[in-house]
Amino acid sequence: MQVEITSEKVFTMDALHYLGLLVSILFIVYQFSANRRNQHKNLPPSPPSIPIIGHFHLLKMPIHQALNNLSKKYGPILLLHLGSRPTLVLSSRSAIEECFPNNDIIFSNRPLLPSRKSLQYNHTTLGAPYGNHWRNIRRFSVIEIFSARRLQMSSEIRIEEIRFMINHLYKNSFEGVRKVDVKTSFYSLAFNIVMKMVTGKRCFEAQELDSEKGNKKLDDLVEMFGPMLTMALGDYFPFLRWLTYYGTERKLLKIHKRKDAFIQSLLDAHQNTSSLTSVDGQKTSQTIIDVMLKLQESEPEFYTNDVIKGIIQAMLIAGTHTTAVTMERVVSQLISHPDVIQNARDEIDNHVGYLRLINDTDLAKFPYLHCIINETLRLSSGGVLPARESSEECTVGGYHIPRGTQLLVNTWAVHRDPELWTEPDRFKPERFLESEEEKGRFKFIAFGIGRRICPGEGLGMRVMALTLGTLIQCFEWEDARDESQGPSKTNLNKPVNTSAEIVFRPREALTKVLAQL
Repeated sequence: MQVEITSEKVFTMDALHYLGLLVSILFIVYQFSANRRNQHKNLPPSPPSIPIIGHFHLLKMPIHQALNNLSKKYGPILLLHLGSRPTLVLSSRSAIEECFPNNDIIFSNRPLLPSRKSLQYNHTTLGAPYGNHWRNIRRFSVIEIFSARRLQMSSEIRIEEIRFMINHLYKNSFEGVRKVDVKTSFYSLAFNIVMKMVTGKRCFEAQELDSEKGNKKLDDLVEMFGPMLTMALGDYFPFLRWLTYYGTERKLLKIHKRKDAFIQSLLDAHQNTSSLTSVDGQKTSQTIIDVMLKLQESEPEFYTNDVIKGIIQAMLIAGTHTTAVTMERVVSQLISHPDVIQNARDEIDNHVGYLRLINDTDLAKFPYLHCIINETLRLSSGGVLPARESSEECTVGGYHIPRGTQLLVNTWAVHRDPELWTEPDRFKPERFLESEEEKGRFKFIAFGIGRRICPGEGLGMRVMALTLGTLIQCFEWEDARDESQGPSKTNLNKPVNTSAEIVFRPREALTKVLAQL
């Protein structure tokens, strides 16, 4: 097949070629000028770089290990140049202490990446620049979603949905030995809890669980609200954005449009309804959407549709993926450490007995259960905290940090530091039984640091502790892996590609309680 190339097309291609060349030259000149401005300043140590790309060639997967290797050679305070973006890397507790809390406000911004502008509703979500708008969103989140009062009000949702899952597992246990894909179960649970908080309705009903329709629905939700780890090179090489926009960025935008349509459908369903009802003369709590739509009436200039959709999006992203993946990793660790399961079960049985299931008010009595979750987070949490960006020049560890510098904190390096943790690569939940004073500041940073620390820590820990505690209380666990694959081992240095499969057998002492669900 022959393709006719017209003079108009040739002209367009030549124009784009020369435009790209011109922008490249301007970029190099800008970089050269920036380097000249900073050459006499005391910048942090930096590896040799390559013109234009800087240190991108040094970022091999997994990123946290590549950064840790660089820090061993150049020090815990390290400066990299990722295209047009200078990037400060902190890889030790001492380095973090040099930066925080003195520079917390300066590093309270998120990088405003062009490829994320539409995805974050024009940067009006929780990732908004530090300022009045961000403080208002943060205040709403802390008061209306994550405050002690709100967590107490939403406790019935957590209990109801966890028991809904437990009842499903219990009934299925009578249909012969049945392997459970715990990732699917935990994702379904997480979406049910968040959707119940947001809209008042669960996402998956009993007939949808384990069905082809339910699995398709779950896959769509995970694709829409899972983490977007794809990097758009146009964010780091502005002169390439006109090329990369039609690649990675276009794919991200396509997913965002589906996600936006889904959230808009939730809003549309609530525009003329309210979940505020009366039961025995007592008013029940409103859903998150109800609260925001009510606030929109009194403060329409702030609670715009985009802001409301951004908050719902943040809940569906942060409240599902991290929770489900962490619980799966806890299960993988526990199935490899039956003595730890037994210790946790003894703790629960001693405080609650066999006549009822645990609830939110019991969680404070289970310190060892919380140790299990924290130890799993220590070994498997994200690797690198979400990036920040400096709003002005500052000093870290005696080094000059230019304005507009990205900040990456390598949690993996801190959580595996042998000077902070004895046998750092070993799974030892009991290490977290020590007091807060002994743990020290910036030693355990799974939920972040400073003003940008995760506001949902309390909710996430309650969901995980109540879910895992109920599973430990109600069932005997058996690894369902094929024996030919060898014993189950968890390598938390690598991403989890396959879900753990467990056979949950009801404990004889709890069968009467389970039968009443």
